[in-house]
Amino acid sequence: MNEVFACTILIFTGIFALFVGQTRLPGEDRRFVWMSFWAHVIAAFVLIVLTYEFFGRGDMEVYYGYGEALADYIRVDPLRWGPEVLRLIFQQPAEIPIEVFGQEGTSTTTMIGITAFLLILTGSSMFGCGLILSFVAFSGQLAMYRTFSAHFGRELRLQVMVATLLVPSAVFWTSGVVKEAVAMGGLGWMIYGLHRLLGRRGKGWGLLWLAAGAVAVALVKSYILFPMVAAAALWWYWRRAMVTHGTVAIAKKPFQIAMLGVVGVGAMIGLGQIFPQYSLDSLAEETANLQYQGERIQGGSSYSMGDGTTTSLGGQLAFAPLAISASLFRPFIFEAHNAVAAINAVETTLVLLLWVRILWVLGARGAWRVLRSSPPLIFCVVFVLLFGLGVGLATTNLGTLSRYRVPMMPMYLLVLLILSARPWRLRAGLTGGRVPGGTPSAGSIPKARTRTFADFTEDFRRGARWRGR
Repeated sequence: MNEVFACTILIFTGIFALFVGQTRLPGEDRRFVWMSFWAHVIAAFVLIVLTYEFFGRGDMEVYYGYGEALADYIRVDPLRWGPEVLRLIFQQPAEIPIEVFGQEGTSTTTMIGITAFLLILTGSSMFGCGLILSFVAFSGQLAMYRTFSAHFGRELRLQVMVATLLVPSAVFWTSGVVKEAVAMGGLGWMIYGLHRLLGRRGKGWGLLWLAAGAVAVALVKSYILFPMVAAAALWWYWRRAMVTHGTVAIAKKPFQIAMLGVVGVGAMIGLGQIFPQYSLDSLAEETANLQYQGERIQGGSSYSMGDGTTTSLGGQLAFAPLAISASLFRPFIFEAHNAVAAINAVETTLVLLLWVRILWVLGARGAWRVLRSSPPLIFCVVFVLLFGLGVGLATTNLGTLSRYRVPMMPMYLLVLLILSARPWRLRAGLTGGRVPGGTPSAGSIPKARTRTFADFTEDFRRGARWRGR
């Protein structure tokens, strides 16, 4: 009865908040937002049931077990134990009367502390905790939608909505008491904050959202910050270097290139000092250790990526093509050994078909022409490649691969769906959007007019010419 009451209250609270917040969204977009909302609600219940009934013992059970014990202490003396659990969340030394799993300041202790406070809020409802964290992930995806929809015209709005709100793996694996829910929420608001910072107005709010998202990501999946910094720096540079007709005058911006390099290297070094396990000195060794552990624990979905004895950065980078291809395309449909893997394989098969369509219609050079005309797409490509490289190298199981790569999936699908759009939609959508600050994007042309048969014929011929280059 407690579970039913808590979940009912939370769902109605989420509905009310979304009703209030959707007033600023275009009317035709609201149904997709609501579809995403209900998908997260359903997935929150399904993921918890599957964790206990299908996957067996998992991280969620650890968070709940230790979180409930800490919640009991807080209920007895909130002023005494509340601050200690809060210190646990921020991975600081805490005086906890029980031995908490992973107490040495890790993301696991962060999730245990978060779960403890959520259990107090929901009356010890596990499904209630899952709903709250699924709403956090949904808010991050909604922030991504608001960001990218501001950069593309109405012709590409459907692609933006599907990629940011309705990617099945991104919805499923971020709904429930999992680190991915917090990471997706934080990443989405980081991207929205970056979008506001690059604009002419709202820079203060942009900095606030960027900082809040960065803290959330740093606590649960700090390695996301590294590709985020690199991709954000390139977004900033690409936006400033844009010239007419959608090209980038790289050679004409030597000072900006130097500044970009200094800022990028400085940011990476700074992040390496804050998170030493991901610094350049220890990154290869950490990756090799994960590969070694993966070789020892074999299962039906295990695969071999790198060599656990290769502890040099150059040696690990030799596996980069295999790692990136695994993150982008696996599991293949013939590698699915259970229902969950089969669903993931269906998604990756659709991704592969999108690649075929893009290469057939645009070709590699045509796709690059489209990508380089849009700073947000360049941001997405860089983030996906760097994040996919890290996850591909460190993961040796197809099941965990499908889960760990979900932060990149909205941006990955966004690039593919936009590139696979019809040529006239692609042309009008890229130039019909507005960059932050309200100025038309570089190389702008009038929005698409009413189409005629001659227009479609010309589009087909243009696509054929692109393929022939």
